[in-house]
Amino acid sequence: MNDEFLAKTASFEEDHAAVIFAFSSSEDGAANYVMLQYPLQTDEQDRRLRLDGLYIELDDQAFGCYHGVASIRRIGDRIEIDLTPEGKRSLHVERLVIVPVHWSSTIDQGLARLAELSRGEYGVQLR
Repeated sequence: MNDEFLAKTASFEEDHAAVIFAFSSSEDGAANYVMLQYPLQTDEQDRRLRLDGLYIELDDQAFGCYHGVASIRRIGDRIEIDLTPEGKRSLHVERLVIVPVHWSSTIDQGLARLAELSRGEYGVQLR
């Protein structure tokens, strides 16, 4: 089952530890959300526990996992996220389709940064 997500807001933040790219169904970010997070600093324990790649979360930590994204594609004004088998199990959906109410430079920036960080772990197509 595909999950279509209508996003009223998008945010992108980067600091020394992580990149966080998120979408929310409400203006204040308190409702349903999709979050993509990539750690910029990992240690041997993180790598051993597989906490070193792209993390995706849907509405709650109970529906999140590392290495759950197979690909991210921009198709027009939509973002399609194909999930790995692990991602499908954790998020309980086959694919996420994010439909932003307003496309912004924040979305372009977040997609471009995730593409830079992919290192072959997941694919990013920016059309």
